[in-house]
Amino acid sequence: MAVIHRKQLSAMGIHYLYYPLDYMLDAQAKAGFQTIELVGMAPHFLMDHTGFQAPAPVRKMAEDRGLTIGCFTPECAVYQYLMCAPDEGFHHRSMEYFKRGLEAAEQLGAAKLLTNCIGGTWDEDYERVYERAVRSLTLLAATAADYGVTIAVETVRPEESKCIITLPGLKRLLGDVNHPNVKAGLDTIAMGVAGETPEEWFKTLGKDIVHTHFVDGRPYGHLVWGDGLFPLEGYLNVLNKYHYEGLLSQEITDFRYFEDPAAADARNYRAFEPYILKEGDEADV
Repeated sequence: MAVIHRKQLSAMGIHYLYYPLDYMLDAQAKAGFQTIELVGMAPHFLMDHTGFQAPAPVRKMAEDRGLTIGCFTPECAVYQYLMCAPDEGFHHRSMEYFKRGLEAAEQLGAAKLLTNCIGGTWDEDYERVYERAVRSLTLLAATAADYGVTIAVETVRPEESKCIITLPGLKRLLGDVNHPNVKAGLDTIAMGVAGETPEEWFKTLGKDIVHTHFVDGRPYGHLVWGDGLFPLEGYLNVLNKYHYEGLLSQEITDFRYFEDPAAADARNYRAFEPYILKEGDEADV
């Protein structure tokens, strides 16, 4: 039977866009989560290319509720700051933003920072955008090493970028960056849209997969498990087969969940309960 450790199951907060941080943390602790992936966006954590709000109170708010911030994700998909921004000034501000994100991650206690390669304009030659992705991540890798944080790079859907939207593209990128602080993040939605499978990802990248956005889809969606078509137990079996030890973050983004995000989190956690190891149980996960 597929199993995970409870601490591997990680809540996220995009669907709490209309609720404050304390409401979100209370709801996620009540649902049963012990780990969260904090997103660097209003209203939960404010940051830009010049700095960020004090992390210590946010970390304490989480820890007071029995929650650990396992991953920090600076907002990187709505075009204020982008990994592959084409304009020189835009790109410089974006690099400063991600550096601030790595600094914030360290202070929040997060060992991972999740990002992607959104940016280049669609009339650009692919290789020009790709070269900026390599250059950007090579630059940020040094900062990540300074702060003891690993950057996990995910693929995205073709509507979001023309660069790094498939497994082969990400494999090439990681090989060209070639840095121990830059690894892979598996997003099941981008994976499904690309027609790929978890088995293919782990066969190809293995231990280089250090983080997942592990949600249900059709294949589009970012849905609560049970609202999509993905086989939860089948996917968990693949993670067990390859001894995956990272987080399974619940990146819920569909607007159907925004009115009552707490109910969505509670239902999502219940979907995983049959697979969560009980206290004292041992398994090679």
